[in-house]
Amino acid sequence: MKSKLTFVLITFSAFAICISSCKKGNDNTSRQMVQADDSENGKTINVAAGQSLKLTLGNPGDGGYAFDSPQYNSAVLSLNNHTHIAPTSGAVGDFGKDAWEFKALKSGSSTLSVTATRSFDKANPVVMFSGNVAVN
Repeated sequence: MKSKLTFVLITFSAFAICISSCKKGNDNTSRQMVQADDSENGKTINVAAGQSLKLTLGNPGDGGYAFDSPQYNSAVLSLNNHTHIAPTSGAVGDFGKDAWEFKALKSGSSTLSVTATRSFDKANPVVMFSGNVAVN
């Protein structure tokens, strides 16, 4: 009887420790990857140093545009990856999406700007995204 009680107490204690160590939060610091898209255009995106930021935008290829290299402060952000996501709708003119993954290096802020240009009109880029990234 005493060993059963000890087993139950140990099991309950281990369970309580596991539950209390799980942190559930709604702020960006509880996530490793902060997601952003064109709905964040013109806004400030908050990330913590060491976190990743993934920016996903619709590909403007249907207008003959191609994305230019993103502009950002390389002392604050580092571009880790740029991928093209194939279209899934099958609709004419759907060129899918592109995603850029940045790593927040240190505290500071950076304007993040993504433009697109046409091969025959490089002098007139179109701003696809422009926002501020605040790294805490």
